[in-house]
Amino acid sequence: MQSNLAIILPMALVIAANVFYHIASKGIPAAQNPFMGLIVNYFTALAASVVLFFTTPHQNFFTEFSRSNWACVLMGLSVIGLEVGFIMIYRAGGEISTASLIANVLLAVVMLGIGIYFYGESFSAKKIFGAVLCLIGIIFISSN
Repeated sequence: MQSNLAIILPMALVIAANVFYHIASKGIPAAQNPFMGLIVNYFTALAASVVLFFTTPHQNFFTEFSRSNWACVLMGLSVIGLEVGFIMIYRAGGEISTASLIANVLLAVVMLGIGIYFYGESFSAKKIFGAVLCLIGIIFISSN
């Protein structure tokens, strides 16, 4: 990974946003239908996105909208799966200290295969060894 601000600052944003995301996911009231929680989440995200769109450099609204493709739709659907998945994990008793770690390690192992197979990314013994160590870590973290 490059060690410059172009990588470090967005990585810090991802980490900070994920911390708040998981705290919020665990804090959604158990009595509330999780999809109402998502409606409130997405209304908030929509309002913030509109403000940010109009306060950052852009073409006109319709030009920018016309540049959207299948990835924008798939990302929206994926976010619903992520959010309701974590809400349900926490409602089932998943621990905030390990649920995200386990999910992200398993995700990283899956993405390793996808990167190699579909995107032609490099395949090395180091990557496989690292993935195996991560999976062993999950075993240790998951056992009481």
